[in-house]
Amino acid sequence: MGGHIDWRNRYVVALAGILVVGATLRLYGLGVESIWVDEAITLRFVENHGPLELLWVIPSEQPHLPPYYVFLDVWVAAFGTDATAVRFPSAVFGIVSLPLLYLLGRKLFDRTTGLVATLVFAVAPFQLYYAQETRMYSLWTMLTLVSFLTFLRLRRQPTRRLAAGYGTATLSTAAVHPFGLFVLLTQGLVSVCDRLSAGDVLGVDELTTLERAQAVCWGLLAPVLVLGFLKLDTAVAGFDFISPPGPGRVVGTVVEYFTTAAGTAELAVCLLVAVGVALALRSRPVGRDRRLLVVWALVPILGLVAVSYLVTPLFWDRYTVTAAPAWVLLAVRGFTSLDRDRLGLGIERRHVGYALAGLLVVAIVPATAHYHTTEGKEQWDEAVPDLESAAESGDVVLVIDRAGLSAFDYYRTRRDVTVRPVHAGLGPNGSYVTPNATLRNMTDGHDRVWLVLTHLWFLPGERRRMLDVVNESRQVVRHRQYNSIEVYLLANRTQRQS
Repeated sequence: MGGHIDWRNRYVVALAGILVVGATLRLYGLGVESIWVDEAITLRFVENHGPLELLWVIPSEQPHLPPYYVFLDVWVAAFGTDATAVRFPSAVFGIVSLPLLYLLGRKLFDRTTGLVATLVFAVAPFQLYYAQETRMYSLWTMLTLVSFLTFLRLRRQPTRRLAAGYGTATLSTAAVHPFGLFVLLTQGLVSVCDRLSAGDVLGVDELTTLERAQAVCWGLLAPVLVLGFLKLDTAVAGFDFISPPGPGRVVGTVVEYFTTAAGTAELAVCLLVAVGVALALRSRPVGRDRRLLVVWALVPILGLVAVSYLVTPLFWDRYTVTAAPAWVLLAVRGFTSLDRDRLGLGIERRHVGYALAGLLVVAIVPATAHYHTTEGKEQWDEAVPDLESAAESGDVVLVIDRAGLSAFDYYRTRRDVTVRPVHAGLGPNGSYVTPNATLRNMTDGHDRVWLVLTHLWFLPGERRRMLDVVNESRQVVRHRQYNSIEVYLLANRTQRQS
């Protein structure tokens, strides 16, 4: 009977169990940690602008396109801005990604590969983090999986309906994040490789349905590419804190797809992933399905490396999230590809493969436990209430830049203190963005000044500069440290600590 689920099938039961585990890990403690600056900036846009305004505000002020913001605006209007509410869609996107990855693994290889890859994906802290963040990365991952699923189906069953579905999913990846272009680039390179391996001569009249769909996607994205090129300077402004990636950082990003642990656990995961990928690529020639995974695994990463050296450093782990499913599938396929030949003592190769896959999951779990038992985000939910409980009417609060101010305002309840953003670092002309004289003008006439410092790890000396300027006629009477945030109270030397 159509649509009937055979619960006696062990694969169905195993997949259901993995989905329960993955959903639990994504929903558990969803609103426990504080909203942090990136989330607060996102919410500031949706709170200050309506859906239609976002269509032009986001492209003009953010290096993104507006669809996710428009969706979030509608969601917030219905469910509010509570941390759990605004993160819930990301959790759902993360949960939906799990069966999509299973289907992809099954379609590329077999059900066992799909199941094991889904289990790794379900417990990986990298995926949990973005499934519990009010940003577009979980949605982007889900759309990437849909795009590759429709890509595979269209490659094997060329129909207009599938072509339309493929085009919609693939264009959506680029609409959610600019580096979604790497999804289309990956699939285009795979199509070219397929032709070359078959010895076909490329001709416009001989394009397949898939290739025509890809051509249409590039045509529709052309205006976006032109616009992005024209506003390139403003789009990359503010990313000077990212350094050009070296080989160690690139490898570390791949390992991060599986674990965020350090030391022995990280080394174990690194070795297991390397063994899995080597096993997946050991046979020659490499089939087109494995070739697809290799290209998919490399293009988003190497593309960002190229952008970082040719344009401006933009290599950040979250900008490579679309490559994570390919690395998981590659590593797992290496383990599940071992055949039934015996190694001796009654041990079959496949049992060794299952053991290696099990070891990979076991090596990941400590990092998963650490993720759910340790504060990882900036603790604005503690810093702001603590400051407000000790502040006096008329105090002035200086918060590092507008990003920090967005997070501060999310938790702010008092309006009898003056809150102003100050900017750290040097401008294009070599002078301080917020000069010493401006800092003095901001604090003149105030006996008590609060400094809220965050994101100064890439600006050595700025903490000391700001403290010295405000400290000229005052002294530190209170200092509190939170995760990624420091709060100072400086008061006239005649005052005592509050």
